[in-house]
This record gives sequence, C-alpha cells and structure tokens, in this order.
Amino acid sequence: MFVGGEGDSMDLASRSRSRVEERLTRLEEEFGGVEVTQTTFEVATQRYQRAIENSCDGQLDVQVVVRDDSGAVLVHEDDSEHPVPRGRTRPDERLYEAVRRIVREGAGIGCAVTDCVTANIRGLRNSDDEDADTVYRLSVVFAAEAVETDVPAGEPLRWDTEADPATELG
Repeated sequence: MFVGGEGDSMDLASRSRSRVEERLTRLEEEFGGVEVTQTTFEVATQRYQRAIENSCDGQLDVQVVVRDDSGAVLVHEDDSEHPVPRGRTRPDERLYEAVRRIVREGAGIGCAVTDCVTANIRGLRNSDDEDADTVYRLSVVFAAEAVETDVPAGEPLRWDTEADPATELG
C-alpha cells in the first residue's frame, strides 16, 4: 500500500508505516473497501515532533461530513480551512466511537456514521533535518447523518445546502 520507505530495521518510518497499515486493516474490517491515497510533504520541526507523538499513540486524523435529512452539510462558519468537525482518535478507541465523539465534542450534536469516504496516508518529513525519517500518519474522512439537528446556541456552526466538503477533504 505504501510508496517509498527504506531499510528493513524498525526505524521510525517503518514503525509509523506499520501503525498506518494496522489502522487501514481496521478500517477495511469495519467499513469494507476504502479509497486510499498517499501524500508526502515537509513540515516544520514542531509539527514533525507532534506527528511522531501522535504516530506513537496510533492515532489517526478524522474529518466528518455530517448531513441532515435534507442533505445539508454541517459547517463551521468561521473556519474555511477546516469546515467540518475534525479531531483525532484515542488509543484503542473504535472508529465508530471516535467519529461520534468528535462530532459531539466539535458540534454538540449526535450522529450516526454511514461510511468511510476516503483515507489518505500522509508522509511528513522534517524540513529542518533532511536525514530525519519520514513519519506516516493516516487521515480519514467519514460520512455521517445527524441524529439531532439543533446546533447548540453560541456555536459557530450552520447547515449549508451548497457545500460539498467531501470532495475537498482527504
């Protein structure tokens, strides 16, 4: 599934690739076949260190496209970079549970997970250290249906009938 990677020892790149493979297996077990893409890019040292920490915990990045009965998408009014609820899984947390928790914490509403839309393997390289191993992370976009549609007062959220963030995420 991976493009790249060198050596047979269990270095950082190998360990993080192994964790991503484990998560992809769990995704397939829970949701069936999932479209998988891969991207590699450089990040600053601080973000690279966070990626290492999150990789060691086996966390994956989650974004959730939540729709109501009419098909409108729940979006953040003040965050065009991250328009839908997002977060990270916790170690040993089932994916369905993680998605529901992320939506509840990010939007204050309940949801029912309907599908895994796409998974992206992200290879992060330290832009300040060309000899540092690539750290692999998994980012997954899920689809969900709202089980309650009243957005809590004070939340910068709204239902958007024009948005289709599923085509932009991943």
